[in-house]
This record gives sequence, C-alpha cells and structure tokens, in this order.
Amino acid sequence: MDKQLLTYVGSILGGYVLTELPVSGTFLSGVEPVLDGVGVLSMILFSGTLIYKGIKSLLNK
Repeated sequence: MDKQLLTYVGSILGGYVLTELPVSGTFLSGVEPVLDGVGVLSMILFSGTLIYKGIKSLLNK
C-alpha cells in the first residue's frame, strides 16, 4: 500500500477534527470560523486527491 494514501486519509481525519473541535469558551473562540474553514478545505482537497489517485490507478491497470 502506498504510504502517501495513509497520509491523505490522516489529513482528511485531521480536517474533520478541526471542524468538530470545541473551542467555545477558550481563547481560541475567535478563530473558530478559520479552523472550520481550514478543516473543510483540507477535507475537500485531500478527498479530491484520493479520488484522483484512485481513478489514475484504475486507468493504469
């Protein structure tokens, strides 16, 4: 298995954690929209990368 694929899956999981991170009531509550945006962006980016690599792998076989 390609080690990069596990990195992409970990990045998707990290993006999900950023969107679900409870920061209300802390000093980070002001940057909660930024954390949500970064989390959503990373999930979209790395999910797209996984889809691209999967299609590329299927077409090469």
